[in-house]
Amino acid sequence: MAAPAAVPGLNFGPEVTYILAAVLIITGLALAFWGHGLWATVMSMIGALLGSAVGFLFGAALGGLIPGLILALVGAVIGSILFTKLVKVALAFLVGLLAAAVVYGLLGGQARFTQGQLDPALIGALLVLIAVFSISYYFIDDVIGIITAAIGGLLLTLGLYLLSAGTVTAGLAGL
Repeated sequence: MAAPAAVPGLNFGPEVTYILAAVLIITGLALAFWGHGLWATVMSMIGALLGSAVGFLFGAALGGLIPGLILALVGAVIGSILFTKLVKVALAFLVGLLAAAVVYGLLGGQARFTQGQLDPALIGALLVLIAVFSISYYFIDDVIGIITAAIGGLLLTLGLYLLSAGTVTAGLAGL
């Protein structure tokens, strides 16, 4: 049985489908079993890359190539540390913000503010934001583990589906 097209409408040949399926399966298994460890490493690398780019730009603008390279090294270290720590804070804040938006809507918030008056829906949403942010930040490592495992399972399912393993087989393997 011939493999389905990896990208519908584009005829690359069956080897592209097999290569794409293998990459999806390997990536899915890596995320499913080692997702939290990979998450921290990838976030650290992204922070280092961004920090080194910013450091080099500032250093090169101020003094040329050598100061640019020195500030790139410093920026890489600082960016790596900040991205590793602040990503957890940002994710927890996003979860809190989503919960606050839901509460604001449920409490009938109108987004019309009168000077000198407190909006009860806004106060309730801010309290929920603080509470959910605190709880989410405490459990953020578990949340990251669950999310990476779920994404890994989906990638594994897609890879097996491309190999014509069958819908049920691919779906069960992804669970």
